[in-house]
Amino acid sequence: MGIPGTEPEKTVYTTLPAASQQPVKPFLSYINLDLIIYILGRSVFHPAICLIGYLCIAAVHKHKEPIAFYTLYWTAFLCVVEILLYLNQRITFGAPRDVDWERDVVVITGGGSGLGRVLMESLVMRGVKVAVLDIKSADSEAEELMEGAGDLLWEQCDVGSQAQVQTSIANIVKKLGPPTILVNNAALPIHALPLLPSSSSNGTTKTATTTTTTTLAPEQALNTLTTNVASHFNLLHAVLPHILASPTGGHIVTLSSILSHLSPSHLSDYAASKAAVSALHNSLFHEIQAHSDSRVRRHVKTLLVEVGQMDTALFSMTRLPWWARFMGAVVEGKDVARWITWYVERGEGGVLRLPFYARCVGAWWAVVPGALERCLRWASGVDRAVRRG
Repeated sequence: MGIPGTEPEKTVYTTLPAASQQPVKPFLSYINLDLIIYILGRSVFHPAICLIGYLCIAAVHKHKEPIAFYTLYWTAFLCVVEILLYLNQRITFGAPRDVDWERDVVVITGGGSGLGRVLMESLVMRGVKVAVLDIKSADSEAEELMEGAGDLLWEQCDVGSQAQVQTSIANIVKKLGPPTILVNNAALPIHALPLLPSSSSNGTTKTATTTTTTTLAPEQALNTLTTNVASHFNLLHAVLPHILASPTGGHIVTLSSILSHLSPSHLSDYAASKAAVSALHNSLFHEIQAHSDSRVRRHVKTLLVEVGQMDTALFSMTRLPWWARFMGAVVEGKDVARWITWYVERGEGGVLRLPFYARCVGAWWAVVPGALERCLRWASGVDRAVRRG
């Protein structure tokens, strides 16, 4: 994975809209495992930096010393690793497709807030044609963006309704053109309710005037699955024909969560929906790979995004101990949006997991022994992080 590149010269705005501006955080909140790995990845684990180190040793006539040989061997090892990673990317996801921001049309579901909003605003700044599908109507800031950028379209739409999605996509095709990049991002807020009632209640809490549900109701779970999962099928059904008809293909970006692997307590409906979304994405990826048309295999790219905790309202109630936040940094929406843009503008497919622990969970969690898993869950506080009350 590389560092996200610079933005194209064509821009609409010179400053981020207010919705994308982040409050100032305490200095210590930036000290975490990901920062350490970032520094190491651009120093002793970077082949070019290590090669410079070897050349510095050789410049002072120490090239026959053991430290020089060790440095050279380490540099060669890192080069081999980089080559293998590159070959793995090419064999798994193929060559990149051609991307033309002048012709591509991006559809973002749930673009009214959170990550979707940040991604929408960053693309509008590049002059990209963007359509937002959101249950809410456009706010005043979005209205200003639409007035200043004629390439932004806002469709108020319930993405869980196939009829509304079809109508919105037809309107997008009419006003912006056929969509070629789909970002399935819409998600309901978490309920943070258990399946099991407490010993002192039967799933409800009664007061003098109201009765409050303290366990996850089937209707709540169904609403989560409808918005978080069924919406993906609705959008794919409406947008895939346009992507397949495009001469340059397109991108399908699926926003999932690392919780699809961790399945925390009190998040059964959310974790189940994200596990379903990841499975849907992987099935679609393999279907594309097995397609009989080589043009589809070559030009249709998929990107699965599985992130940990983000600094969005979706997980505003999350409470974790400081050591868990050190090991698993809270990811900012602008960073995720930058990485998604990095993949898409280079025409690359792939799997994006942030922060670093998410890559480890995605690769190794299924083979972790049960005893070790219980220890890690207790230490991280993942099963206590979002309980109500």
